[in-house]
Amino acid sequence: MAKATTDLPVDGFVAQEVAFSQLFDRLSPGFKNAIRENVTEPAVNAEKIPSNNQFCLITVLGHSDRVDTAGLTSEQRRAQELEASDKRAISAFQWVFDQITAALTAAGETPPPGVKDATNFEIVPIPCGAANLLNVVPTSEAQRQENRRVQFVVSTFTP
Repeated sequence: MAKATTDLPVDGFVAQEVAFSQLFDRLSPGFKNAIRENVTEPAVNAEKIPSNNQFCLITVLGHSDRVDTAGLTSEQRRAQELEASDKRAISAFQWVFDQITAALTAAGETPPPGVKDATNFEIVPIPCGAANLLNVVPTSEAQRQENRRVQFVVSTFTP
Protein backbone atom coordinates (compact mmCIF):
# COMPACT_ATOMS: atom_id res chain seq x y z
CA MET A 1 0.00 0.00 0.00
CA ALA A 2 1.33 3.41 -0.96
CA LYS A 3 0.55 6.28 1.34
CA ALA A 4 1.34 9.97 1.08
CA THR A 5 0.62 12.60 3.70
CA THR A 6 0.72 16.38 3.39
CA ASP A 7 0.45 18.82 6.29
CA LEU A 8 -0.39 22.34 5.11
CA PRO A 9 -1.16 25.09 7.65
CA VAL A 10 -2.90 28.22 6.38
CA ASP A 11 -2.78 31.14 8.81
CA GLY A 12 -3.75 34.78 8.65
CA PHE A 13 -7.32 35.00 9.89
CA VAL A 14 -7.98 38.44 11.36
CA ALA A 15 -9.73 38.76 14.72
CA GLN A 16 -13.26 37.26 14.65
CA GLU A 17 -12.85 36.07 11.03
CA VAL A 18 -13.90 32.49 10.35
CA ALA A 19 -14.67 32.35 6.60
CA PHE A 20 -11.91 30.44 4.81
CA SER A 21 -12.88 31.95 1.45
CA GLN A 22 -12.00 35.44 2.76
CA LEU A 23 -8.57 34.26 3.89
CA PHE A 24 -8.02 32.35 0.63
CA ASP A 25 -8.75 35.51 -1.39
CA ARG A 26 -5.85 37.27 0.38
CA LEU A 27 -3.29 34.52 -0.21
CA SER A 28 -0.55 34.75 -2.81
CA PRO A 29 -1.13 33.02 -6.14
CA GLY A 30 1.62 30.51 -5.32
CA PHE A 31 0.06 29.58 -1.99
CA LYS A 32 -3.39 29.29 -3.58
CA ASN A 33 -1.90 26.89 -6.10
CA ALA A 34 -0.23 24.87 -3.32
CA ILE A 35 -3.63 24.43 -1.65
CA ARG A 36 -5.18 23.28 -4.91
CA GLU A 37 -2.33 20.85 -5.67
CA ASN A 38 -1.99 19.40 -2.18
CA VAL A 39 -5.54 19.52 -0.82
CA THR A 40 -8.21 19.47 -3.52
CA GLU A 41 -6.51 17.71 -6.44
CA PRO A 42 -5.78 14.44 -4.58
CA ALA A 43 -9.49 14.13 -3.72
CA VAL A 44 -10.56 15.05 -7.25
CA ASN A 45 -8.20 12.44 -8.74
CA ALA A 46 -9.36 9.76 -6.31
CA GLU A 47 -13.03 10.41 -7.05
CA LYS A 48 -12.62 10.97 -10.80
CA ILE A 49 -10.78 7.73 -11.52
CA PRO A 50 -12.21 5.06 -9.20
CA SER A 51 -10.37 2.30 -11.08
CA ASN A 52 -7.11 3.61 -9.58
CA ASN A 53 -8.35 2.36 -6.19
CA GLN A 54 -7.09 5.52 -4.57
CA PHE A 55 -8.63 7.04 -1.45
CA CYS A 56 -8.05 10.53 -0.06
CA LEU A 57 -8.69 11.67 3.50
CA ILE A 58 -8.63 15.42 4.18
CA THR A 59 -8.59 16.38 7.84
CA VAL A 60 -9.25 20.06 8.48
CA LEU A 61 -8.01 21.26 11.86
CA GLY A 62 -9.39 24.62 12.95
CA HIS A 63 -7.31 26.69 15.38
CA SER A 64 -7.96 29.79 17.44
CA ASP A 65 -5.91 32.39 19.23
CA ARG A 66 -6.48 32.84 22.94
CA VAL A 67 -9.44 34.96 23.98
CA ASP A 68 -8.11 37.63 26.32
CA THR A 69 -11.35 39.51 26.95
CA ALA A 70 -11.41 40.88 30.49
CA GLY A 71 -14.24 39.71 32.71
CA LEU A 72 -14.73 36.31 31.09
CA THR A 73 -14.26 33.12 33.04
CA SER A 74 -11.75 30.58 31.77
CA GLU A 75 -14.67 28.37 30.69
CA GLN A 76 -16.20 31.23 28.68
CA ARG A 77 -12.85 31.91 27.03
CA ARG A 78 -12.34 28.25 26.12
CA ALA A 79 -15.89 28.08 24.72
CA GLN A 80 -15.24 31.10 22.48
CA GLU A 81 -11.91 29.68 21.34
CA LEU A 82 -13.50 26.33 20.51
CA GLU A 83 -16.40 28.00 18.67
CA ALA A 84 -14.04 30.10 16.51
CA SER A 85 -11.90 27.07 15.64
CA ASP A 86 -15.00 25.00 14.86
CA LYS A 87 -16.36 27.67 12.51
CA ARG A 88 -12.98 27.92 10.76
CA ALA A 89 -12.76 24.13 10.32
CA ILE A 90 -16.32 23.89 8.97
CA SER A 91 -15.82 26.85 6.63
CA ALA A 92 -12.62 25.33 5.21
CA PHE A 93 -14.35 21.92 4.98
CA GLN A 94 -17.17 23.43 2.89
CA TRP A 95 -14.74 25.44 0.76
CA VAL A 96 -12.70 22.31 -0.05
CA PHE A 97 -15.84 20.33 -0.90
CA ASP A 98 -17.04 23.16 -3.19
CA GLN A 99 -13.65 23.18 -4.96
CA ILE A 100 -13.76 19.40 -5.46
CA THR A 101 -17.32 19.63 -6.77
CA ALA A 102 -16.37 22.40 -9.23
CA ALA A 103 -13.32 20.48 -10.48
CA LEU A 104 -15.29 17.26 -10.98
CA THR A 105 -18.02 19.16 -12.83
CA ALA A 106 -15.42 20.87 -15.05
CA ALA A 107 -13.97 17.43 -15.85
CA GLY A 108 -17.37 16.22 -17.02
CA GLU A 109 -17.96 14.06 -13.94
CA THR A 110 -21.03 14.06 -11.72
CA PRO A 111 -19.89 15.18 -8.27
CA PRO A 112 -21.36 13.59 -5.16
CA PRO A 113 -24.18 15.65 -3.63
CA GLY A 114 -22.40 15.61 -0.27
CA VAL A 115 -19.20 14.40 1.34
CA LYS A 116 -21.02 11.38 2.79
CA ASP A 117 -21.90 10.35 -0.76
CA ALA A 118 -18.32 10.47 -2.05
CA THR A 119 -16.85 7.15 -3.06
CA ASN A 120 -13.12 7.74 -2.70
CA PHE A 121 -12.60 10.77 -0.50
CA GLU A 122 -13.57 11.99 2.93
CA ILE A 123 -13.27 15.42 4.55
CA VAL A 124 -13.31 15.68 8.35
CA PRO A 125 -13.42 19.02 10.21
CA ILE A 126 -11.94 19.05 13.72
CA PRO A 127 -11.95 22.08 16.05
CA CYS A 128 -8.88 22.46 18.27
CA GLY A 129 -9.69 25.69 20.10
CA ALA A 130 -6.50 27.34 21.35
CA ALA A 131 -4.96 24.02 22.37
CA ASN A 132 -2.13 24.16 19.82
CA LEU A 133 -0.87 27.74 19.81
CA LEU A 134 2.17 28.54 17.70
CA ASN A 135 2.71 31.65 19.82
CA VAL A 136 1.75 30.97 23.44
CA VAL A 137 2.18 34.62 24.44
CA PRO A 138 1.68 36.56 21.21
CA THR A 139 3.28 40.00 21.16
CA SER A 140 1.81 41.24 17.86
CA GLU A 141 -1.21 40.89 15.62
CA ALA A 142 0.97 38.92 13.18
CA GLN A 143 1.65 36.32 15.88
CA ARG A 144 -2.06 36.18 16.74
CA GLN A 145 -2.83 35.56 13.06
CA GLU A 146 -0.35 32.66 13.07
CA ASN A 147 -2.42 31.15 15.88
CA ARG A 148 -5.66 31.70 13.94
CA ARG A 149 -5.37 29.11 11.22
CA VAL A 150 -6.66 26.00 9.57
CA GLN A 151 -4.39 23.06 8.98
CA PHE A 152 -5.01 20.60 6.16
CA VAL A 153 -3.69 17.11 6.78
CA VAL A 154 -4.15 15.17 3.55
CA SER A 155 -3.51 11.44 3.30
CA THR A 156 -3.81 9.43 0.12
CA PHE A 157 -3.87 5.66 0.06
CA THR A 158 -3.35 3.32 -2.85
CA PRO A 159 -3.35 -0.49 -2.50
